[in-house]
Amino acid sequence: MKSLKLEIKDISYSINKNLILDDLNLNIFPEEIISIIGPSASGKSSLLRVIAGFDQINSGRIILNEKIVDDASTFIKPNDRNVGIIFQDLALFPHLNCEENILFGVSNLETSERKSRLKKLSTLLDINNILEKFPHEISGGQQQRIAIARALAPKPELLLFDEPFSALDEELKDLLIADVKLLLKTEKITSVFVTHNIKEAFQLSDKIAYLSDRRIIQNETPYNIYHKPLSKEIAHFCGNGCFIRGTVVDSNHVATPLGKIFGDTIPYKTNDHVDVMIRPDDVIHDDNSTESARVVDKKFFGSDFLYKLELKDGQSILCLTPSHHNHSINEVIGIRVEIDHLVLFGI
Repeated sequence: MKSLKLEIKDISYSINKNLILDDLNLNIFPEEIISIIGPSASGKSSLLRVIAGFDQINSGRIILNEKIVDDASTFIKPNDRNVGIIFQDLALFPHLNCEENILFGVSNLETSERKSRLKKLSTLLDINNILEKFPHEISGGQQQRIAIARALAPKPELLLFDEPFSALDEELKDLLIADVKLLLKTEKITSVFVTHNIKEAFQLSDKIAYLSDRRIIQNETPYNIYHKPLSKEIAHFCGNGCFIRGTVVDSNHVATPLGKIFGDTIPYKTNDHVDVMIRPDDVIHDDNSTESARVVDKKFFGSDFLYKLELKDGQSILCLTPSHHNHSINEVIGIRVEIDHLVLFGI
């Protein structure tokens, strides 16, 4: 079995007797990129802090590279864990130029090693042309790249990111995320991102861990956490969607106001009442369909419309369709459902 890079076992953590994390477990394998998501104030940043060693857990164990770094009898200080961390505010040294910022943490290396490390990172991050500039002379996206290079220079065992892209515009963010993911894979760096942005998590991650109620509720691939969420909370967080009432017909069908839908209904039994998750991309605009719904709201995204539709029984669903299907509020349109992953929750 593949060894773990980071093993978090049954940890609890409090601030001023306020329980922040409780019986939390998380396993991360070497070279994995994992994102931690969840509602505001759920403890995401606190989890990063105890991994880094800035704060000490109350109980449980944190094991890095099969070595205990925090438990009832052991506490390894942050500077001895070889863990890098990048905060939202970056904290670049304003009196040092970009090259000096990057090399700040590797002053113990010989000059040739430092130059080699600088050359590799500046090439991978496309920052060769700004190395002589100071932080105030470069853009926010360039500052992010310098901060990442500085964190990577000492070759950390683990790299932690706390909302690193939140201040960037979408176009710049998409470009930087792609470059950072390639860099982390090239450097074979195990990484943990805290983010509130599910799009970032989907773009970056090998796994996504959902933190709520002080613990990790689900830790899965982005595909599975979107298509197979373990709770309604996770389903809502990971994308637009609605729930409509249904009744289980058999092990492969559920009856709904949108007709009989095919899919795996286990563990529910015949005649069980369930909530059926309907994503906007599950609903296809089809003028020839016998099913219909009334447009009650619409949002224009350029290439697409997101319609809110009211079914005949008053329940609502969302439909994402190409923008040449331009319909008016209160117009009745034909729809059909195409669901590849049937997601049910008990009532």
